[in-house]
Amino acid sequence: MNEIPARCVKTISDSLIVFSEKKSKITFVNPNHNIYRAIQVDGCVFNAEDGHKCDKLLESEEYADQYFVELKGGDGDTNKAVEQLKETIAKMPPRLAGAKRMAFAVFSNTCPKNDTKRQAIEKSFNIKGISIKFCRTGETYQLER
Repeated sequence: MNEIPARCVKTISDSLIVFSEKKSKITFVNPNHNIYRAIQVDGCVFNAEDGHKCDKLLESEEYADQYFVELKGGDGDTNKAVEQLKETIAKMPPRLAGAKRMAFAVFSNTCPKNDTKRQAIEKSFNIKGISIKFCRTGETYQLER
């Protein structure tokens, strides 16, 4: 992946960083007001001809931690969300070794049940050093650094 176009990036240090789209929303809590780059992946970094991609990426300026976000409206397709996240992660390697990388699939109506299928998906992400979190719209995630 080459450099991310500046038009796709918004630098932000707010205490609450909100991504919303398609009736789905996730809020990242940033108590230390660290500087992050909110990146519009779908339709800016990558276009339709680039295949599957997630909607957003939140990236720490200092530590290069990456939080990939797929926002699903309605009864979102879990498999499609996972595929979009996986393909984006493969196209966007970490900027720094040791950076934390996580994926979030956010659903507006229903969140996938915590069954063996979901556990298998979560385990496959952990093998690659990336964890995935399935959540309902409106949930928050505490940024650690």
